[in-house]
Amino acid sequence: MSQGVHIPKLGLTMEEATLLQWHIPSDGRVDKGAVLLTIETDKITFDVEAEASGFLQQVASVGDRLKIGELVGYLHERVGQSSGAVVGVPSLAPTPVPAASLSAVPTAQSAHPAAMTVASSEGGRQLVSPVARRLAQEHGLALAQLTGSGPGGAVLRRDVLAAAAVQARAPAQALTPPAPDSPPAALSAQRRPMSAMRRTISQRMMHSLHSSAQMTGFGRIDMGQAVAWRRALVERETDLGVRITYTDLLLKACACVLRDLPEINAYIDGDDIVTLADIHIGLAVAVDGGLVVPVLRHVDRLSLVGLAQQREQLIDRARSGKLLPDEMSGGSFTLSNFGSYGGDFETPILNAPQSALLGIGQISDEAVVREGQVVARPMMMISLTFDHRLIDGALAGRFRSRLRELLEQPALMLARMR
Repeated sequence: MSQGVHIPKLGLTMEEATLLQWHIPSDGRVDKGAVLLTIETDKITFDVEAEASGFLQQVASVGDRLKIGELVGYLHERVGQSSGAVVGVPSLAPTPVPAASLSAVPTAQSAHPAAMTVASSEGGRQLVSPVARRLAQEHGLALAQLTGSGPGGAVLRRDVLAAAAVQARAPAQALTPPAPDSPPAALSAQRRPMSAMRRTISQRMMHSLHSSAQMTGFGRIDMGQAVAWRRALVERETDLGVRITYTDLLLKACACVLRDLPEINAYIDGDDIVTLADIHIGLAVAVDGGLVVPVLRHVDRLSLVGLAQQREQLIDRARSGKLLPDEMSGGSFTLSNFGSYGGDFETPILNAPQSALLGIGQISDEAVVREGQVVARPMMMISLTFDHRLIDGALAGRFRSRLRELLEQPALMLARMR
């Protein structure tokens, strides 16, 4: 009896994943519960654990982009046991595959129809991953002429790409042979494919800019009282059970303003304006290789302590690569703290389909005039990017003014907390 290893469905918004790493080699022994492979979705990586013991047969290779439920390998009872069928056929199960699951197949021979195999030039049968088959068709390559490097001689993605590269170089070399006295190239470069995270960021940023009329307005806030308030809260960290940060104060202040100005807690859908009842704020978090935006739920209803606890948990999950897709969806507004890496002000790009995003700079002492005297005050720049189709400059100005009022007089925010 053999079991198929499939790409699991990790959330409602997930459609495909990239095979990032195999942790067990082909024919290697794997015990139940051990990490079998790592996959990468739009913005997270996830370790898939084996739910059975056996010997692994890999049928998809690192770098393959695979649909949910698509087969990536087998677990066999005996080492060297072959599936005897084409690799990588998607699972036909109508229900989502649970996270980190292995779905059983009755036998390897009945798992896939014979029509999915490819006849080789020697008259035998050739194993081909679905990704390799698709790439070969795109590049006009005959599968029978390719040499497979996968288990049992299976043709994988890397085999097709290597053959395509050779094919692309051959005509150019024939037409433009290098001159014997040509100087070496002045520059050297390294080419590598985008990660799934970077590819998704690229696509979403371009979509955001092309689908909305973005404008950014700036403001300055005297954080003197907020600094003192936060210092007092930090001194009670042991009693509170969590460390309150400036980000927590900003999140809570934004939620208060969004409750007062629901027109900003909205987005455009076609010719309609959708105003959201709940205030769910995304928080931009820098991670290795890019940026993720986990969403804090019902920020207006949380105490500062509850908000800080939820923020800590989400940031820890983000930086350890354990966020699920559903934890990064459903936001109605976004906060980006570029001051945490020394920035003063920027023009952030909207997190579509949201209509507004607040960027906050670092807090630094500046010379300002107070009651006719030049004094040093801890000032912070803010950048509010908004969709001008929905939010006019006057409404954006009201948002910045109310935010400034709450942060310069934190007692007002405290009085309004639920």
